[in-house]
Amino acid sequence: MTKNLEHSKLYQSEGVRLLYNNSLPGILITFVASSALAFTFIDENNFNCKLAWWVVMTLILAIRVFDTRMWLKSRVETKTSKSWLLRFSCGCLLSAAMWSLYAVIFYPHFSIEELSTTNVILAAMAGGATSILSGNLLLAAFYNIIILMPMSILLLMQPEQYKINLGGLGVCFTLIMIVSSARSSKYIKEAILLRYRNKNLVSRMEETIRVRTREVYEISNKDSLTGLYNRSAFLLAAQLVEQEFKSQKNAGFAIFFIDLDGFKNINDTLGHNVGDRVLVALSDRLKTFIDSENLICRWGGDEFILLVKDKSSDAISDLAEKIVTSLSRPIRVDEQNVTLNATIGISVCPEHESSITRLIQLADIAMYSQKGKYPERVAFYNLGLERDLHRKITLNEALKGALDRHEFRLVYQPIVDTRGQVVSFEALMRWRYQEQEISPVEFIPLMEQSGRIVQTGHWVLEEACKTLAQMNKRNAGICMCVNISLIQFYDKGFVNNVNRLIERYAIPGHLLHLEVTESIFQSDQMMINQKVNQLQQRGVKFSVDDFGTGYSSLSVIQNMNIDYIKIDRSFIQNIELKGLSIVQAMMNISRSLNFSVIAEGVETGKQRQLLEECGIPFMQGYYFSRPLERQNALVYLENALHPVVNGL
Repeated sequence: MTKNLEHSKLYQSEGVRLLYNNSLPGILITFVASSALAFTFIDENNFNCKLAWWVVMTLILAIRVFDTRMWLKSRVETKTSKSWLLRFSCGCLLSAAMWSLYAVIFYPHFSIEELSTTNVILAAMAGGATSILSGNLLLAAFYNIIILMPMSILLLMQPEQYKINLGGLGVCFTLIMIVSSARSSKYIKEAILLRYRNKNLVSRMEETIRVRTREVYEISNKDSLTGLYNRSAFLLAAQLVEQEFKSQKNAGFAIFFIDLDGFKNINDTLGHNVGDRVLVALSDRLKTFIDSENLICRWGGDEFILLVKDKSSDAISDLAEKIVTSLSRPIRVDEQNVTLNATIGISVCPEHESSITRLIQLADIAMYSQKGKYPERVAFYNLGLERDLHRKITLNEALKGALDRHEFRLVYQPIVDTRGQVVSFEALMRWRYQEQEISPVEFIPLMEQSGRIVQTGHWVLEEACKTLAQMNKRNAGICMCVNISLIQFYDKGFVNNVNRLIERYAIPGHLLHLEVTESIFQSDQMMINQKVNQLQQRGVKFSVDDFGTGYSSLSVIQNMNIDYIKIDRSFIQNIELKGLSIVQAMMNISRSLNFSVIAEGVETGKQRQLLEECGIPFMQGYYFSRPLERQNALVYLENALHPVVNGL
């Protein structure tokens, strides 16, 4: 019983679709036939009546066209309701009634030609209805009866034998049309049922295949270490979520790009076995955040990606903070605690993008923008982050030919002693690209990442040495400080290049000072010490720039026999508060370890005074001079009041 009821609903819904999908051709044929019939056989006695009949028929057909357009524009789930069937049936049967009305009203005035034409048109309309109305047998039967039977009965009542014969044929034709409609309806129902069964079969097959595929997927696409989804499995599952969003089955989702800070140090110091156990422990913590709405995978190495569906912005932030807190708790491994921090970048669909691959990229951008910052460990993507990335890409491309295009230049900032006399210049690199001055803070890291710093660094050294040679012709004893990247130390020809430049420009070795940052202390100390010693034997001096902002190690400074320490400008700017204690401490240490101190970033007379009171021997900053173009630096040196004898 239930199955029959289901089939009845199916026949009704599909029947309504068939009726409306076939309605416009039938309406058009009806309009053409009614117009031809009304205006072909006209005389003075019936013109107004036929015109009125045609106007009413045309109005009914127009209403049916409007009704069909409304059906086409209606929502899919409402297209098969009984109300549509009723509306269509009323319009269709009204059209049939108008045809019968024409035959009955105008029959007394029919000529033999008009009688024949009317019968042919009515028979044709009935024949067409057999197929067009096959979606509903009852409607097709009533249409044929209404359009054929009144004319047939009228003819049977006439005295002429041929009219009686025509009436009998009309009755027989009506019965034949009803039988044909029944057969057509039967075939239509069988086709509908077969289509329904095939659709269900295909749907069940697809569901079975999907289930089996998911089972295979679960077995073969898990990360072997953590048990989380691997990259390919996650992308496949995430694409399904993306499709659900596009079909409006979910309101959106967020992507968390999670990176562990300091994990490489664990592998390097404690070994990969310990590193693997740490990853497993952290993965177990991440699994506690998985529910039916979330997906999580190990993206690679110490990176994880979490997909969260249908969460508000506040809920997403709270979840991210909970994850950071959970991952930052100590892990007990071999009777020792291991503690890591986590940084999370977040992108949201649809606010930022709807494509999974793009959202992952945006979350990655957000994560790297936040990496290393404390205490904020969570960052949402914004357009500014991507603009910064695009700018880096643009600048990185532009750097490829910048040296050949002569876009780089050096400027020189004086370093003075306590008397205010110039004892040295620091060579600073500048880049003018597309009429803009690009900050070294931007382009130096890009050159280091690409390795271009080696070639460009050699150019900087040569330009600085060339200028130093010119300066010493004017004021012997002036020194030149040149910043050296850690990457340049790894260049096999670095020491030979420095020696070659000293010889080419006839520079006393002790007048060339190479500045390095504290990052050098985290590198291959044996290699670094060897190269530093080779150059120091030639007289070259070494100083540590921006001291106190990075990896400070006084023991390494002692072992490397560093000649100068440059106190970072952040301490000088804060010298009237806590910075003064740090400056005094550095002076005390310098006496013990036998190196000199240079204060950089001096901008006010008060700062200079406090530094002098601390005994700082050398200073550098805007208070004395901004960085100068080469020719201006030479003029600045010419105008110095007293010649320098020994320099720094």
